[in-house]
Amino acid sequence: GETKSGRTVSLWGRAAVSRFDGREGELKLDGEVVSAMLGVDWSQDDGSGSGAGRWTTGLLVSRSVGQGGYRGASSGGDVESTLSGFFPYGRYEVSDRLTVWGVAGYGAGEIGLTPETAGDAARMKADTDLAMGAVGLRAVAIEAPAGRGYELTVKTDAMGMRTTSDETPELEAADAGMTRVRLGVEGSYRGLEAGTGRLVPSAGIGLRRDGGDAETGFGLDFGGGLAWSDPKNGVSVEVRGRGLLVHESPGFSDRGLAASFAWNPDRGSGRGPSLTLTQTVGAPASDGVQTLFGRRHLGGLAANDNELDNRSLELRLRYGFAVLEDRFTLTPEAGLGVSDRHLEQRLGWRLGLERQGPTELDLRLEAMRREAARADDDDTPEHGIGLRFSARW
Repeated sequence: GETKSGRTVSLWGRAAVSRFDGREGELKLDGEVVSAMLGVDWSQDDGSGSGAGRWTTGLLVSRSVGQGGYRGASSGGDVESTLSGFFPYGRYEVSDRLTVWGVAGYGAGEIGLTPETAGDAARMKADTDLAMGAVGLRAVAIEAPAGRGYELTVKTDAMGMRTTSDETPELEAADAGMTRVRLGVEGSYRGLEAGTGRLVPSAGIGLRRDGGDAETGFGLDFGGGLAWSDPKNGVSVEVRGRGLLVHESPGFSDRGLAASFAWNPDRGSGRGPSLTLTQTVGAPASDGVQTLFGRRHLGGLAANDNELDNRSLELRLRYGFAVLEDRFTLTPEAGLGVSDRHLEQRLGWRLGLERQGPTELDLRLEAMRREAARADDDDTPEHGIGLRFSARW
């Protein structure tokens, strides 16, 4: 809810499924992690419009469950893990051009190993702990005057993380940590006109230093893109590319390209048709700085000579229309995603209250089915359903 004093309280949630596949010498590890997060935060705005003094603080709780397998030269088995944690965070806008933020957290869970030759009776398990902290800063070094001209932004952050597991009769104690310091700049030029729309070129470069018990050394990442938008007709097009230029750890490669098209002729009301189409090739193709600041580790940078063969295409179609005496907008949605590994289908409904003063209301329901893209793949189809409710007054 939002009060007259500019205070806003928000409750939000998110769920994610991720897959991993790694190799160290003759040891191979693969699996899947399902994560759920629930957060509440409180924001304060003095209402002056200057941006200075605006702040947000909150608490995130999370639960992750992972399952997978490991294979060595002469043996293998299954691995599973659970982790529950809480993470307080905060952000403060010193001015319109300077923002600082911080987060800390602690988590506890369990890890279990089951050798394939021994069966469930020989499952080995141990308690695990995680502690982390991070701080960061974002500053607009050069601001485009009146929305036209060059703009340059500087970002930096530092993070430390440590995980431990207890010693048991079957497993030895483990203690691992990592640190990361990053510095990046990104520039863009605003105000260019192209046809009936506006064109924004951008480029960025980022430097990072990794330390601890995982990959270590310096890395340099570069990216750029072009974005064109025509607000009058509700059309926008964007093309981006990025790549890891160099890293001290040998064998790392990371390249990506992405193109997107969006059509939404009536953005203000959310009614009528809208369409989005996104094509990606290789790794995520955000510019270098955004990608560096979005990574939690270097696990996705494994060398792969065929990484640009990894392609995915996503299509989403929506149509909003008035219901309940024109006070609400009902929007059915259909989506289709195709990649080299999976075929994903989505159906959803959204019911939103047309804004009446400070009051907002939004209810969303979505169902998903994911199956193997190849008919000869034995993967069992996955199904999911999500529900989201948000309100502000």
